[in-house]
Amino acid sequence: MNTRNAECTPVYNFNTEIRVRLPETDAMGVVFHGNYFTYLEVGRVDYLTNLGLCEGNQPISEFQNVVVSAHLDFKSPARLNEKLIIDIRTRKIKKASFTFEFRIRHKSENRLVATGYTTHCAIDDQYRPIPVSDHFRKVIAAFEGWATQKP
Repeated sequence: MNTRNAECTPVYNFNTEIRVRLPETDAMGVVFHGNYFTYLEVGRVDYLTNLGLCEGNQPISEFQNVVVSAHLDFKSPARLNEKLIIDIRTRKIKKASFTFEFRIRHKSENRLVATGYTTHCAIDDQYRPIPVSDHFRKVIAAFEGWATQKP
């Protein structure tokens, strides 16, 4: 029995749904690869809003952040008007950075469309790294089911 997959499969406690719109597709009728990063952003903001961490137009109310790394692996195409499920979780939180992990699935077929992650750095007004707040850590840790999370 192969238990490796069961032990290594990440658990996603949150998801959101989108519908592929015409301007998101390319000449071949599939979602243009760059638009998947917009889908990750939609998922991340919905996740943070669900956790009460957003305020106004700031996805994280306590501090500013910038994306320092973004990665996607494409598994199968998505087409116009198809509904997609974006699964989101926080993979890790370090001293000044945190990583969100994503899985995009075709809703009706439950087919894997893409996987990826974005890593963000908490910054001050001068764009220098700052520690991720304790409140942010606690809210994420409680939602994700982690033990107390330290930098």
